[in-house]
Amino acid sequence: MPAEVIYGPVISERSYALSERGQYTFKVAPQASKPEIAHALEQHYEAQGIKVAAVNTINVRGKGKRLGARGAPGRTPHWKKAIVTLGPGQKLEGLFGSL
Repeated sequence: MPAEVIYGPVISERSYALSERGQYTFKVAPQASKPEIAHALEQHYEAQGIKVAAVNTINVRGKGKRLGARGAPGRTPHWKKAIVTLGPGQKLEGLFGSL
């Protein structure tokens, strides 16, 4: 099921710039493999008929934060990011809304 593998798109200036080259960034499950990510994306966007050419993954470390009134040290959770390259001439429509 695609919702168990892909949590959602990562919306940032860098991911928007990559989308113009046919590369899209997603937050994915930490245990997801590259073939699972590719299959889940093709299944989720099958109405648009996309084919995934390549998947690159990065394990992102959580950042240290200060929490509460006393500034107790804390940390945001670690997560996994996937940069997906689509086939030539393919685009995902509606991913960035009206931007």
